Amino acid sequence: MIISLFIAEYFICSVYAGKDYYLILGVPRDASSRQIKKAYRELSLKYHPDKNPEHGEKFVEISNAYEVLNDDEKRRIYDQYGEEGLKDGGRGASFKNPFDIFSQFGFGGQQQQQRGTPEQKKGPNVEIPLEVGLQDLYLGKTIKVGHKKQVLCPKCRGTGAKKADDVMTCPDCGGSGVKLVVQQLGPGFVTQTQTTCDKCGGKGKIVKSTCPFCGGKKTSIDQDSITIDIEKGMSDGHPIIFEQEGDEAPETTPGDVIFKIKTLPHKRFVRKGNDLHTSINITLLEALVGFSKKLKHLDGHDVEIKKTDITKPGEVIMIDEEGMPHHEYPSQFGNLFIEFNIKMPTSLTEEQKTAIKEILK
Repeated sequence: MIISLFIAEYFICSVYAGKDYYLILGVPRDASSRQIKKAYRELSLKYHPDKNPEHGEKFVEISNAYEVLNDDEKRRIYDQYGEEGLKDGGRGASFKNPFDIFSQFGFGGQQQQQRGTPEQKKGPNVEIPLEVGLQDLYLGKTIKVGHKKQVLCPKCRGTGAKKADDVMTCPDCGGSGVKLVVQQLGPGFVTQTQTTCDKCGGKGKIVKSTCPFCGGKKTSIDQDSITIDIEKGMSDGHPIIFEQEGDEAPETTPGDVIFKIKTLPHKRFVRKGNDLHTSINITLLEALVGFSKKLKHLDGHDVEIKKTDITKPGEVIMIDEEGMPHHEYPSQFGNLFIEFNIKMPTSLTEEQKTAIKEILK
């Protein structure tokens, strides 16, 4: 309770103190949103009061800095006017509980009532088929894949302008992006229609200069990689979701990148649910008198197959717990089903025919 009160008091005071948010997070002024998120995650893990109660002040500083720099509009205001601009409720940001920010990363901050702030539109999700071998689904594997996507321009951060103060609110529409047009139809008859502002094109802002890095496009292309954990027992079509790793765009929350497992055919085994199916060829003699064989499994261990009685054509046997691991419970396994194909001889000598007849009698 004492720590929480201290943090709350410090939080309120720190809003009005002059801070270098970039220095607090340890990122350059042209840092990308990915750099900012990565820096915040590492620092908040290190200084969270649950682990380091003596660093409550530092944690609040980090949270304040992240809230501003992770929001395109708040960051633009901060770059242009500093914290003084953020104090103005009409123009800038209202600060939140730092634990609310921290909980976005799945670390379970304090539950607070959500504020009625408008949500940003979300970009489209991207689905990518991920071809995976059956052996990798049996053993599990970590792979890296290249990821090329659109990101906000690292120089102008999505404004399209050379300098932050070259972005102005449209004087014609007041930043709304629309204008009201009044038309008189006759004496005492007036109509009022809403149209897109022709001065700003409905954007609500006017850019007086052009960013030399992106040419005013507001975005650029970034090449990175994504680390994917293929877990034991994942099924065909299973989605692996990376939240907000889709294309970035101004005033838009990036969509998700969703990899969907596509199982490649295996030369020996066929998967059906958590079970594996395969077939083995045996000779006519083995079908009649029995046999003992070893089958190489996906992880290299040998499965012993032994029969002492007669094997019928197309007969199937089941071996318990030699199938695929269950995804949710990888210590449990499905079953292995083996079908026997009997290879008949292509010809017999007269002596063999006579001998067989004698045996069958």
